[in-house]
Amino acid sequence: MRFKPRRFKQRVRALLLCTAVLATLPVPAAVLDNLYRVQVTQEEGQSREDLMREATTVMLQRLAGNDVDLQRSAIANALKTPQELMRRIGSAEGGQLRIEFEPDAVGKVLSEAGQPALGRNRPGIVLWAVETGELGERTLSPAAPWAQRLQQAAEHRAVALSFPLGDLQDMALVSEEQIRQASQEALLEASERYPAEGTLALTIAGEDEQTTLNWTLWLNDQHESGRITGTAEQAADELMRRLAKAVFEQYAIPAGVAGELSGWQLQVEGIDSVAAYSGLLRMLRQLGTQQQPRLLAIDGDTMLLQVSFPGSEAQLERMLNLDMRLQRIPEPQPEPEPIPEPEPAFEAQAPVPLSEGELSDPAEQWTVEEPLTDTTEDMDVLPVEQVQPVEPAAPALPTLYFRWRG
Repeated sequence: MRFKPRRFKQRVRALLLCTAVLATLPVPAAVLDNLYRVQVTQEEGQSREDLMREATTVMLQRLAGNDVDLQRSAIANALKTPQELMRRIGSAEGGQLRIEFEPDAVGKVLSEAGQPALGRNRPGIVLWAVETGELGERTLSPAAPWAQRLQQAAEHRAVALSFPLGDLQDMALVSEEQIRQASQEALLEASERYPAEGTLALTIAGEDEQTTLNWTLWLNDQHESGRITGTAEQAADELMRRLAKAVFEQYAIPAGVAGELSGWQLQVEGIDSVAAYSGLLRMLRQLGTQQQPRLLAIDGDTMLLQVSFPGSEAQLERMLNLDMRLQRIPEPQPEPEPIPEPEPAFEAQAPVPLSEGELSDPAEQWTVEEPLTDTTEDMDVLPVEQVQPVEPAAPALPTLYFRWRG
């Protein structure tokens, strides 16, 4: 087959153009589709009941954090009969047990226990890593064994971990030395092209039996760093536990019952199709409440919805900002009302002359037959205690304004 360089270059240009276009499109939030699926390995001598209880503990920690109180009555009772929280049980590769939990059942247990929780939407964390070896430092490839090990640990602990493309632009912005030194300015600048709220700098050293991880995490305005040693599997799992804890501290939704939920109005522009409306509703259902968003009004491509949320405005905005299709905008200014035209001036009418027989003195037109009396006694006056007070109008719900860029 003859090689045609011109056609090859055209295809490369088309591919690069498609990549550039896709990079500029808004990307949805990091939604963990397998959040309620847990895979565990049965150790020697471990009973099936203990294995299912271990999987249930992992499930609860994914939602309610590593420090979830397993001794609370609702949670302790659920751990006695973990099968009631499960939808199906099957086997996976490597002799693992795969368990899929029922979201409503798990959510009910955490709600009864009064535990704060996270939903499927999680902040994305982009990983910049270098691996040290006999040949020196090298940037960690997404296909490397350590990358796969970290990805498996992230999935197990419900961390939305992603890797940079590692293309020419990334190589021009970030070097191995900057990753090892956890250069904040360089790494945060390079992470701006990715739909992630967090940036992780990681250095991997040692063998599988004795590994050392030096890590630094930037998540919103928080900064954490640490050092982990152990086997490769233990170190990877411990790193993801610490990342999950940092995410939980910033994004956990407080527990709240129906009567304690705060009401909010969301005015969203740009909902110009059924797909956009469906995507908006799907995103709003991840706010940690069982109450569905309610549509209040539609004006063209602008929709006004009412949602319930158990947290503050700052927490609500942070959760909504996880979806990059939703952009906060300032409150629209009302259009000025038209100035009414002035009414025509009143024209005085000429007096009508009296005809014959009409009296010219108005006082002579009235004849008082009986004196006026005080008619207060004849009126039905309600006693003070029977007068119903007027209830004040309910305060208007706070409104947040957004534009949909789906």
